[in-house]
Amino acid sequence: MNSPQLSKKAQKTRDHVLDISLELMKQYGYQNITVRDICSKADISVGTFYAYFPSKTDLFLDIYKKADDYFSETVAVKVSGDNAKERIKDFFRYYARLNEDTGIDLIRVLYNPDNSWFSRKRPMQKLLADIIAAGMARAELKTGLSESEMVDYLFTIARGCCYNWCIHAGKTDLEEQIVKYTDLALQAF
Repeated sequence: MNSPQLSKKAQKTRDHVLDISLELMKQYGYQNITVRDICSKADISVGTFYAYFPSKTDLFLDIYKKADDYFSETVAVKVSGDNAKERIKDFFRYYARLNEDTGIDLIRVLYNPDNSWFSRKRPMQKLLADIIAAGMARAELKTGLSESEMVDYLFTIARGCCYNWCIHAGKTDLEEQIVKYTDLALQAF
């Protein structure tokens, strides 16, 4: 998340701290690293860390921002398919890949009941709602659910697959499972 008030040098330092933090989280897990570990690896002072991130938890805001940018800038132009159902399945392929790329240790931390970011309407949900709305307008999707309800329904399925992937320590094929269950759900529409 670029901050307009930061100089290029400060933004570079902030990005470096975030990159090191994510690297350490992927390697050791969020719970197993400290701010001091991050600072040591990034070769910065603890004060410098706190100048950019009020807490270790605030690192996640950048993770969400990167995901939002990915869906707004990449997935929105790449998602494809001959109809709404195919576009929805392709959308969730990208969603699965994002989760895999984020890494199982970070996903385990993100998937918890205290994480209010899941309930927010973010660019990925908006993109899915747009795909659904277009499919409804073309009568490719027939359901008694609203766009918003369909988005919640499909994300509940995808998050369940991600949760299952986490409890099986990444030994399931996340993309295959999400597409399979999404396809089964879409057969009802």
